[in-house]
Amino acid sequence: MYFSFKENPEDFIVREILPYELAWVGDFFYVYFEKSGINTMEVVMELCHELWLLRKELGIAGLKDKDGITAQWISIWKKSLNNCWWKDVFLKTLWGFVKILDTNRHTEPLAIGKNRGNFFKITLGYQQTPPEEVKLKIEDHLAASKSEPIPNVFWIQRFGRGNKNYKKAARIFYWDKDSGDNYELKFKLQAFWSMWFNEYVMKRWKDKAFLLEWDIMVDGWNAFGSNVAQYIDNKLHHFDYRKAKEYHEKQDFWSIENWQWESDFNPDIWLPTWPVLWTEQLLCKAWTEARKYDDWVIQESKFGWLGSSISSRHNLYGFRRPLWITVPDIHRYWGENWLILEFSLPTGSYASSYLASILWDVDPEGCEVNWLIIPRVDYLS
Repeated sequence: MYFSFKENPEDFIVREILPYELAWVGDFFYVYFEKSGINTMEVVMELCHELWLLRKELGIAGLKDKDGITAQWISIWKKSLNNCWWKDVFLKTLWGFVKILDTNRHTEPLAIGKNRGNFFKITLGYQQTPPEEVKLKIEDHLAASKSEPIPNVFWIQRFGRGNKNYKKAARIFYWDKDSGDNYELKFKLQAFWSMWFNEYVMKRWKDKAFLLEWDIMVDGWNAFGSNVAQYIDNKLHHFDYRKAKEYHEKQDFWSIENWQWESDFNPDIWLPTWPVLWTEQLLCKAWTEARKYDDWVIQESKFGWLGSSISSRHNLYGFRRPLWITVPDIHRYWGENWLILEFSLPTGSYASSYLASILWDVDPEGCEVNWLIIPRVDYLS
């Protein structure tokens, strides 16, 4: 075992990156805060409890670990802020469990996934000094990660300790063991398809199926406002996703047969995807190579009509998630007792999955001990 991970809070530093400049005006009050030893949802629920707020009155763009020093934005609507005795009380309450770095205003609220990504500074401490051949292999992996695809898997915090969220979701999907309609329940249901997204990604990774004919492509990491097209013979066939989705409303699965226009494929902009499946989900065209993988995971997961029914009941609608990431801005610094990595990842991607891809074949014992293991159904169930 060569490396340790997250031994100290300062070993894992995260800074959220918004996709826009804040306007200094608007109906939404923004607070940029730093935290350690508490996760994002604990911050949100503390505010709701202390100030009698509803969960939907607070906007966040993503969930950050409790292990480390992480910074992110939170937003609150002006009327909600007024109902909890204005911003001084809101800030004083927030100061009780985080450090406030900045405030601002904007014309729209934050929402999950509505950020550009995150900057990471990670320190890997030496358990023993890695030999030169290990360092060289890590250097090769880091260089390759600038352009070669890495699985964009969901990570362990999505599934809960002991994989409890996935197990609870599986009971609901397989036996309709439902228990209400709330945020926590929806989060557990999301763990089910997040796990099967991982299975799909790793199957394509194993098969080296990085880009297939009839793949569904998007031109952005953010689910809000990305354009959608299909990849056919090195061309993109474009269609109006929103209109198509409205046309196929109430269908469990649907696919596209007609397109509006065609363009050349630019791999620097367009990303192959697979659905985090719920209801009303766009799939690849039937009988194509890409659709074979869609059908495989639907069959293996035993999602079926019950899964679609439960997803519809809780208003969980399918969306497309990019399969692969690259890390073009990676910087590394070798020290006497540590390796420091600095890099940015797009919204929804996990630093731990990147570390696992870099270290697994050079320090498998360290990956096991530090939980740098890609969550899979067989491994965690």
